[in-house]
Amino acid sequence: MSVSDLPRTEANVLKGHEGAVLAARFNGDGNYCLSCGKDRTIRLWNPHRGIHIKTYKSHGREVRDVHVTPDNSKLISCGGDRQIFYWDVSTGRVIRKFRGHESEVSCRFELLFGF
Repeated sequence: MSVSDLPRTEANVLKGHEGAVLAARFNGDGNYCLSCGKDRTIRLWNPHRGIHIKTYKSHGREVRDVHVTPDNSKLISCGGDRQIFYWDVSTGRVIRKFRGHESEVSCRFELLFGF
């Protein structure tokens, strides 16, 4: 692939966050996109159609990163509230909160095993 192979126009603009977007991640097959940001939310999108599907809210401060499990059933997020959240994608509920960090959590998740 070369620079000339890259798209030259926007396919879609995903609008909805109120503030800066801090991370955007595609799921494994590229059909969905997750974004997170300063507005303390995670948003699930169909980027190919430009459609917002769901908003996840529970973090107390900005959400710095988010990833989806390989089977697309769970999310993992971290942020400025010093916690890691484990979510159910379909219900939008937090399954578990991992607490104990002394400062903001900022990381890249690599899911090497199922949760």
